[in-house]
Amino acid sequence: MEDYCHVDCTQCREAVSARLDGEQSATESSAADAHLATCLGCSQFSDDAAQITKLARSASAVPAPDVSAKIMSTVDGLGTVLAVLTDLDRHSTACATAMMAHHTADMLSATRAALDCADIAAAAHRVLSRDTATDTGVLKAILQAAATAADRCATECGYHAVHHSHCRDHSEAARRAAQLCRAQLHHITG
Repeated sequence: MEDYCHVDCTQCREAVSARLDGEQSATESSAADAHLATCLGCSQFSDDAAQITKLARSASAVPAPDVSAKIMSTVDGLGTVLAVLTDLDRHSTACATAMMAHHTADMLSATRAALDCADIAAAAHRVLSRDTATDTGVLKAILQAAATAADRCATECGYHAVHHSHCRDHSEAARRAAQLCRAQLHHITG
């Protein structure tokens, strides 16, 4: 609907919203008021929007419960998990660096796996070591990602373990990390 003020319903509703947010000029306000006087739909929208805005502004925020202590206490041996993730990050980075020095195509996949694993282990460590509430779904996903990346490294570096001590060390560290991360998944509830 359009009225004599050349303000259509969309423009009027935008002006009403701007007014409620304290963003409207006097000219916009006058044009919107003229339209509201002639349009029942926009008048109802204005009343509803004002009521919703009033309720939203007057409602007290209910603080979300801090479940971080509960989540962290359900991760048995968090210190062990963090230490293993640090170890995995260190071994993954060292192994990737050593493999890059070889410049061989057969180590390209293992190098990529090691770099990915280092990044995922570092991210998992950061997420798990936060002392604020963290969603249990995020905790599970990051532990699963770390376990999956570690499994891939254990396999990739396992192929080279006979010839390269860095691959052997990395493969063993990755297997331990994958096992521990999967074990911790069973301790997270929620």
